[in-house]
Amino acid sequence: MRLRRERDRRRKGLPSLKSISWVDVGTWIAAFACAVGLWMLVNLGERTSERTLRVHLEPQNVPAGLVITNPIPEYAEVRVSGSGLILSSIDEKDLRTTLDLSGARPGMVTYTLDPKRFELPRKVEVTRVTPSQITFHLDRMARKSIPVRLERTGEVRPGLRLTELALIPEKVEASGPQSRIDALPAIVTAPLDLSTLRAGTRQIELPLIQPGDLIRLDTPEIRVRAVVEPIVIERELRRVKLQVRDAENIWRVTPDSVTVVVRGPEIEVRALELEPGAAYVATDDLTGEAPHRVKPQVTLPEGIELVRVEPAEVALAPIEDDRANGTRSKRTEKKT
Repeated sequence: MRLRRERDRRRKGLPSLKSISWVDVGTWIAAFACAVGLWMLVNLGERTSERTLRVHLEPQNVPAGLVITNPIPEYAEVRVSGSGLILSSIDEKDLRTTLDLSGARPGMVTYTLDPKRFELPRKVEVTRVTPSQITFHLDRMARKSIPVRLERTGEVRPGLRLTELALIPEKVEASGPQSRIDALPAIVTAPLDLSTLRAGTRQIELPLIQPGDLIRLDTPEIRVRAVVEPIVIERELRRVKLQVRDAENIWRVTPDSVTVVVRGPEIEVRALELEPGAAYVATDDLTGEAPHRVKPQVTLPEGIELVRVEPAEVALAPIEDDRANGTRSKRTEKKT
């Protein structure tokens, strides 16, 4: 039976199973797959589909002396329909459309985003554009000298006072849209912390706060001249004990204490405490008979000034003379 079937195949010209190779089978399968893929590519590629494209907007030819003052969308979203194969081949990076503003005048200019403005492949239809219109606010460029306002924080340290705070310069040149320049009352500085100031005169550089993206300043900073002085007060120190500077003799001082009035920086004066011996009388230049009239002297720290001493003079006499005078008086009383 098998031999008879083999003879029948040979008569009909059909290949026998033994003569068919696996290479031929693989070739047939590959050809079939290519045919199916080609069929799908042609049929699916021709099928209509939709896609949203982002098209870059480029304003151009803004007239000299004018500036756009309102924010403009950077992209427009364009909804398109067409062949899926064609839509998939569009590269958004290459899509852009120009908005020509030549001949525009100050005020509002409305630009309609007509579908015809977008350069797209043939057979691609624009179904929607978002936004459909772009409005430009155009203003003239202007230049003006504007006052500077100094911002301050903190307080001057205790015992100090701020006597001068000057801006150099007091005005700066600014340029920008006319409407914004006219509405700008002042250019503000970065805050100056008054608590950082010390006694004396200082020149401080302060940056200026940028008033807006469209406004340009001729200088980014200014100088501030600050003059700070100590607060000066007077103070009375009462019952300050007097000391006699003499290593050889013992003296009696009348009165033996004084009131000392001093002047100087508030903090130092309020904290002042006179040590023993700071107020004294000297015996170096004494002449004539006792009692002597002597001016008290006071030793003070640097920066503190002696205003006066009350009383201005005191009586100074050796204690031995006092004792002798007392003995003579007693003898005189006995004789009497």
